[in-house]
Amino acid sequence: MLSGQPPSDTPDDTQPIKATSQPITAIPDAEPTPRRLSRRRWLWFALLYLVAILAIGLLAFTQGRRANLVQSQDQVAQFLQEQFELGLRDLDAGQYELARQRFEAIVRFEPNFPGAEEILIEIYLVLNVPTVTPTPRPTMTPDPAPPEELFDQARTALANSDWTTVINKLLTLRSKDPSYRSVEADGMMYIALRNRGMELIAQGQMEEGLYDLSLAERFGPLDREAGFRRTLAEQYLWANSFFGLNWARAAELFNPLCQQGATLDSCPKYAEAAWKYGDQLWAADDPCGAKDQYDGSLSAWENGTQAPTATEAAIACETATAPPPTPPEPTETPTLEGTPTGEFTPEGTPTETPTPTPTQPET
Repeated sequence: MLSGQPPSDTPDDTQPIKATSQPITAIPDAEPTPRRLSRRRWLWFALLYLVAILAIGLLAFTQGRRANLVQSQDQVAQFLQEQFELGLRDLDAGQYELARQRFEAIVRFEPNFPGAEEILIEIYLVLNVPTVTPTPRPTMTPDPAPPEELFDQARTALANSDWTTVINKLLTLRSKDPSYRSVEADGMMYIALRNRGMELIAQGQMEEGLYDLSLAERFGPLDREAGFRRTLAEQYLWANSFFGLNWARAAELFNPLCQQGATLDSCPKYAEAAWKYGDQLWAADDPCGAKDQYDGSLSAWENGTQAPTATEAAIACETATAPPPTPPEPTETPTLEGTPTGEFTPEGTPTETPTPTPTQPET
């Protein structure tokens, strides 16, 4: 402070200032704004929407699998009914051996199919085939192994490609404890059913193979190769329904199956159907059509005893399609230059002069 100036009542800046005590009031919480409320509401709506979409998708997937299963069962039932009706037609036509094959396949695939077993017994009586009295199947002894051991046995059989053992062990496991490692058990069951079905189709047991593949679809969709084999099996059964009844249609349907190697007997059946159809064309005076069928038959399944017939048909076709012989062109007699083309009169030969005929006067 400068000297000579009176003291001021205003406190100096260097002096401490006493703080006045005032009551402290609590700050009220800020109320949520309408914008924040709308954001929360939209988040809840979005979550509910996603949950609804997932629920609808799961429901659609379940219904789709159920629809596929029902469709497969309907296809199998339709196929068996078609074979039953074709078997009845075979009986009416006297084709007892072909009817026997159809009804045996039906009984092997579905033993309780109405009327199939009774008709099969009648066919056996006509063909003098001894009927075997069916013996009751022995009841399987329950496997006392615990679920852990059954699962390990199934996994070992899967590694050894023993599909039937895998299926039996997993069925026993499911009867004891359905929830024991169910996801892995279902996966092994799918693999075993799928692979066994493929092997049965390759061995010519179409109905059994198709049945295994339809069971495999209960555990998951079939892959492309299995679906392709199933289509070939269905085409084989369709082609086989014409075998012995319509050789032209049977040859037409078995030809692509032989080229694709559908089964072990696809080529022999195509060869037989094509040859029989060729015989029909040969009898109908169509040697070229017969030649084509004979060639296709021998290319699919070589048979030395039938080669002369094919050669004869080829010669007949070549003769029938050969162009007709052209007639020889007429040859002209050459003439010498300077020689007159009229009548030749020898030199010195007198020519006769015609004498006029006298006319008589009219009276």
